Amino acid sequence: MADKLRLCRCCRGGTDSGGKSILCRVCNPWNNVQDLTRISTPAWQTYMDVHQQGLKDEMIDWLKSEVKLLSYLPYNYGWTILLDGLTTTQHKITTTQPMELENHLDFDAYQKIAARLKSRNSRLIPLRTGEYGFEPIIPEDDGDSGEIQTRFNGYRVQTFGQDIVVDGARIDRGPLTLLFRMMLDRKMQSPVLRFLNLRNQIEGVSIRNATRNTEQGREILRDGRFNLCGLPNAPRAEPRRVAERPPPPMCDWNHETYLLGIELGDSSTRRVIPLPSSPATLERFLTIWNGRPSTTVSDRLRACVLHIIRIPGTPASDARITPHERSFELLRSVVEGNKDVLITRRGLLVKGKLGVTWRISPGQGAHDAPYLIHATTG
Repeated sequence: MADKLRLCRCCRGGTDSGGKSILCRVCNPWNNVQDLTRISTPAWQTYMDVHQQGLKDEMIDWLKSEVKLLSYLPYNYGWTILLDGLTTTQHKITTTQPMELENHLDFDAYQKIAARLKSRNSRLIPLRTGEYGFEPIIPEDDGDSGEIQTRFNGYRVQTFGQDIVVDGARIDRGPLTLLFRMMLDRKMQSPVLRFLNLRNQIEGVSIRNATRNTEQGREILRDGRFNLCGLPNAPRAEPRRVAERPPPPMCDWNHETYLLGIELGDSSTRRVIPLPSSPATLERFLTIWNGRPSTTVSDRLRACVLHIIRIPGTPASDARITPHERSFELLRSVVEGNKDVLITRRGLLVKGKLGVTWRISPGQGAHDAPYLIHATTG
């Protein structure tokens, strides 16, 4: 359980590092402890603390005047009231809301898929036990190692390793239950496309830019424009357009929904609050958060969230709430899952083909990359 583990301050995974080190063996060579303390706070939180203190005080006073609001959070009804208050509009909860997942005729199909993915440690059902989230109430898997193929509300659904495939589209991460709720919604939009669009908003990913960058990188490799040791005149694998780089992700998640988190104080404690589990309310939250109808309203929402997390929010030292932490979580999972990668005190040794071993270590590489790559033999 997370609350009984010594956690790495970077990737937020468990660590067996001895002594006083606050980093695991994978993260330690690549991180400066002083810098890590500074960048552990989400950028939006830093902006609000530094530039919007007056607005924060104003929204705290407003929340105190809305006596019942805090008692309704973090449930969907509470989020709806909050968003209505910020935008002065009314989104009434009516009987046209999607059916509850538990009451659907195909609920057993959801349970079977959830149980199988849970047994495979899927990123669609992260087991957030201990400090935040809760163990999903999912029956134990029947022990069959095969894939499940079924239908849910008319959609073809099947497992594929740790992933799920819905009508031919494969999904590898995100809240599984939220995806199934979207399949119950009456919107004409594909639930998979809707789920991926929402996830891209959470993670700040532009599909168009990501596709273009991938194509350009492949062209570089096809043309043979790859220098063994990363010489300064080697072409970039990514374009120079820094302005087009996506903003950082802001959330972790459990199987129900996404979790918005903040860092509190010098002790590096952090708290999270579940965002709406209703797809429509979550989409509305993200629309306002991203600047519609105005940046003033989005700043008011962020100011409210900063205060709200301190009250109904829950402690979450293992939550990953910055892009830096998310990146090193991915790096660690790749390194620890590959038998050809050896972790050293100075970086990594990657065993390649034909007797070549690649040494990857911190340093100023080509194009100011924060790493050096050298080939060794023997």
